[in-house]
Amino acid sequence: MCKKIFLEKLVLKNFKGIKDLTVDFSKVTDIYGDNATGKTTLFDAFMWLLFDKDSQDKSRFDVQPLDENNNVVKMIETEVDAIIRVNDTEILLGKVLRQKWVKKRGQVDSEFKGYETTYSIDNVPKKQNEYKKFVSEIIQEDIFKLITNPVYFSTDIKWQDRKKILMDIIGEVTDEDVIDSKESLKPLAELLKNKSIEEIKKSINATIKKLIKEKESIPPRVDEKRRELKDDIDFSGLDFRKAGIVAGIKSLEEKLIDKSKINDELLAKKDELYALKSKLKDIEHGEMKKTQSVKNKISEKLRDINSQIAEIKFNIKSLEIEKANNLKMAGKLEVEIKSLRSEWHRENKKVFELPENVRICPLCKRPFSDGDIAKHQKELQENFRKERAENLKKITVRGQAKANELKKYKKIISQKDADLKATSEKLNLLNKRKVELQNQINSFKSSVDMNGNKEYQEILKQIGSLQAELSKPVKEDSQIKELKEKKQSLEVELEKINRELGYKDMNKQVNKRIDELLDKEKSIAQQIANLEKRDDLCNEFIKTKIRLLEKGINEKFKYVEFRFFKLQVNGGIEEDCEPLVNGVPFNTSLNNAARINAGIDIINTLCKHYRITAPVFIDNKESVTRIISTDAQIINLIVSEADKTLRIQKGNNEETLDRLDSCA
Repeated sequence: MCKKIFLEKLVLKNFKGIKDLTVDFSKVTDIYGDNATGKTTLFDAFMWLLFDKDSQDKSRFDVQPLDENNNVVKMIETEVDAIIRVNDTEILLGKVLRQKWVKKRGQVDSEFKGYETTYSIDNVPKKQNEYKKFVSEIIQEDIFKLITNPVYFSTDIKWQDRKKILMDIIGEVTDEDVIDSKESLKPLAELLKNKSIEEIKKSINATIKKLIKEKESIPPRVDEKRRELKDDIDFSGLDFRKAGIVAGIKSLEEKLIDKSKINDELLAKKDELYALKSKLKDIEHGEMKKTQSVKNKISEKLRDINSQIAEIKFNIKSLEIEKANNLKMAGKLEVEIKSLRSEWHRENKKVFELPENVRICPLCKRPFSDGDIAKHQKELQENFRKERAENLKKITVRGQAKANELKKYKKIISQKDADLKATSEKLNLLNKRKVELQNQINSFKSSVDMNGNKEYQEILKQIGSLQAELSKPVKEDSQIKELKEKKQSLEVELEKINRELGYKDMNKQVNKRIDELLDKEKSIAQQIANLEKRDDLCNEFIKTKIRLLEKGINEKFKYVEFRFFKLQVNGGIEEDCEPLVNGVPFNTSLNNAARINAGIDIINTLCKHYRITAPVFIDNKESVTRIISTDAQIINLIVSEADKTLRIQKGNNEETLDRLDSCA
């Protein structure tokens, strides 16, 4: 059964700018008045009576009338009474805000001691908690605001809360429902078994970010390797020239043998000398490669250090932000604890004061007997003591909870300080290490010191010994001398060529490393592309789910549709929950008349969902010629320049719309 709440009568006394007003309501009630004549005040009074707030959902506003200096009028009571009908039961709700004025003995004037609020249900006094519980059993405050104000749902709550309410109406759309609706989403089925779509997207984005960082580090490394290449050497030409020189030397040696008739022993020694010199060059080349390898290793270490430094700096920044956030929360908690401590002392200092009106019956206005007064006074004193004790206990519990929470934040802050100190120390060590490595690179010399190479030195000795033997004077004619000089010249040139050809192997190793880095870059690029495709699939899943949600939601409304996501310029999606009328967004381009009718359409659906109706207050009704049909009671607040005081008129609900046009 649907619960129907109907406002039959509202009585205001000294409420804001209204001194005394009684309004009887019908199914449709039109309230006319110029600006500032009190139309919205009626809605404020009804909200204040039920929930201690005004129609703008503010708990702090001027309830009592103000004088010409904008000060609250003294010695006055503010009262709001309402007769509401819940289904077939009439209920009288009353609320009075009184100023407490106490005249102390020996003083002429009374002294203001604050305010007190009394509550009643069907003229029976009630405590505040009893009254609020009774009202909440009729209707919860959050639901009341949703079904009484046409624009509240679409403008006054976050889009996330709007979405949650709509999801409650249609029920949840499961991941399986989404995947079954589209064949292309089948690959996500396995991934969604253990993770949500949000977790999958976060994992994908984190991995892509890491891979991009790694990919961006490769071109500088490739560039560094390419600078190591000896591109200005013509190795093919050198090989060709070497072959010619070797052939020339061989030819000269054959001629020298013929000319000088050098014995076989001398030729063997020369061959040995040539072999030893070649071996010497091989050792020099090998040492040169080792030296270059040492520099490469230092460079690799320096890059690793730089990467660690960047990561630690990021971690320090994150720790500083986390520490600042926790300091902010701790500071806020300290202020709240101080405020609760002051509140506890204020509450503890309260003393019982007998109200002036306790001697007179509030119904018949006759004085109570002394016995009744004493009994009533004792009851009020006991209620005052219990209420104060209960309030002190609540404040203490809240204070202890805040203190525990503050202790937790201080512990976190201390841990962050320790983490920052440890991380900073690690950063200092890494920076020192970075300087050391950079200095090693800057001071690195590629020259080869062969003094410590035993094999090299031994070969030198052998070469010296052979050269000494071969340098012994022999009888040579001028032709032999000429052949030897040519051969020596060719050997010098051959030595130079062999030294330059030594860079050929080094270039091969460098090019091999460059190819490895480029292959790695391609592999990373492919991984990124694959992850981006998976991310696109996740976005398609989200879009599909939202479309299913939109379809289920929009079927619940007659005129209004809902948009659950917006497409971004980069092709991504941004979640949303915006009401639309004929494709026009509620909060941007919709005119007031269409906004009100759209709001009533939303209220109609919410009323069906919550199985309850309540009075709908339509502000600025003058901008709407017709409204859509609704089962709820309608109270129209209409701006009328001619009405300098409020004019109440019973309306009708026959002027309704079957569809919404001209929204923009």
